[in-house]
Amino acid sequence: MSTSYESVIKSVANAVSTDINAVNKWQLAGVTVAEFYGSETALDEVKAQFIADAILPAIGKHHVNALNKELPRKGSKEYKELDTAGLSSWEDANKAKKDARAVAHTMFNRVKGYAFPAIKDDTESTTKDLKTKINETIANLVKACQKAEEATFDITSVIGALENVLTVVNK
Repeated sequence: MSTSYESVIKSVANAVSTDINAVNKWQLAGVTVAEFYGSETALDEVKAQFIADAILPAIGKHHVNALNKELPRKGSKEYKELDTAGLSSWEDANKAKKDARAVAHTMFNRVKGYAFPAIKDDTESTTKDLKTKINETIANLVKACQKAEEATFDITSVIGALENVLTVVNK
């Protein structure tokens, strides 16, 4: 079975269109969240309830089921009484809970990012000249080398070379 060029074009065009529609929906959601909550802080204050009401119903039943599954605390009496199969099942369920929390957290941050986009601070990049940036970068690299406990290269030589760069830059 071979795929036709027309089916490739149709498939890609559909994906592009769907992606554009999805971005438009995220932007609209961001506007409505921003209008309702007014600030990022206000949204953060109700994060758990917002996730429960707006995100969990939409992320998939398997994630919701994973979050609702009661597990004994690791190290508890009930946990210690689990057999090998029980421990394996517990690990799988715990991983599913972690995955579900991560998905919910990611979606929350995505909503928040569209509602309250970070304002890029260009003042730092425009006020620092190249010489300052190089000095700071090299100083950070020297500190990292000094803190390194095990390296696969000669740290003393690297620090010397970095200091030589500083000498050239600061002439």
